[in-house]
Amino acid sequence: MAYVFLTIGLIVTVVFLSKRTAKVTLNVAFLKSVASMCFILTGLFAFVGNENCPRIVGALVAVGAAWGMLGDIALDLKYVFKKHEKSYTNAGFVSFLVGHVFYIAAMYFAFGYNKLALIMGVVCAILASTFVLYCEPLLKVKFGDYKLITFFYMGVLGAVTGVAIGYAISSGYSLAQTLLNAGFMLFLASDCVLSDLYFSLDERKKTKRASIIINHALYYSAQFCIAISLLFIK
Repeated sequence: MAYVFLTIGLIVTVVFLSKRTAKVTLNVAFLKSVASMCFILTGLFAFVGNENCPRIVGALVAVGAAWGMLGDIALDLKYVFKKHEKSYTNAGFVSFLVGHVFYIAAMYFAFGYNKLALIMGVVCAILASTFVLYCEPLLKVKFGDYKLITFFYMGVLGAVTGVAIGYAISSGYSLAQTLLNAGFMLFLASDCVLSDLYFSLDERKKTKRASIIINHALYYSAQFCIAISLLFIK
């Protein structure tokens, strides 16, 4: 069933991407929510199908994915209800941040304490959050009112990416940890594209359809990699 929902999810994602433009309608937001529900169900059935995966790990990944889905919804609703754009954008950032915290906890309960994972998590968190403070002139972006939440969000995203890298290196790149590593690297790439879409000083970049599609393709690839990894935890 995990592969069934993975397949359905990828198909829905392709349909969603074919309809996603700079203008977001409620129908498009609904398709995005269905795609998000599919990666949650993929993770749940991957967990159920793997008797070696601890229950708490499956639960934590499911909760993390659910927060991701809430973030998806919030970031699209900001286009639908433009009067509340700031509130929905902040809600999206917070939702994804909380989801990453659950993902970090899931990796800890799945693989146990690992010194390298801890060091990599701390180092990557510091690098990512520090980069936010000084990257605006380099990337030609302006975070404005969102600089503080972007600082914290990127710190947590850096942490979860670093932790995944540390576990993958320590395991000799087992399949589960390689998928998690790939998932969070894709997540990071997706958010790099997203920052250009949201915060670029060049207004034309904010409506560039190719960037919008790349952002979502990277994001959904990330979530499905994380979800299906539960099938291979030993």
